[in-house]
Amino acid sequence: MKSVKAIIRPEKVFEVMEKLSDAGFHAVTRMTILGRGKQRGLKVGNVYYDEIPKELIEIVVEDGEVDKLVPIIENNAKTMTDGKLGTHGDGKIFIMDVERAITISSGEEVL
Repeated sequence: MKSVKAIIRPEKVFEVMEKLSDAGFHAVTRMTILGRGKQRGLKVGNVYYDEIPKELIEIVVEDGEVDKLVPIIENNAKTMTDGKLGTHGDGKIFIMDVERAITISSGEEVL
């Protein structure tokens, strides 16, 4: 199994969540977070924002579903600026191995 974590812009979260559900990915964890990427924050006038609001979506899927899942997130989390698809700050997707998963209510190990 794989854990797929995506950090995306807040204004894209509902679109991404809807497309994931449409594709059959219903079990999703979502958290509102603060962070910054390579741009090291954002300066607007005289105000510097060190931590920028983002959304973290996490989904655990079978290994074979990753290639279906990732493009859904990637294609729906991109923004359009000046006619260009995708801009700095659109986010990142991380894919990690999951060793074990256990259902709390039953104690059943999910493989």
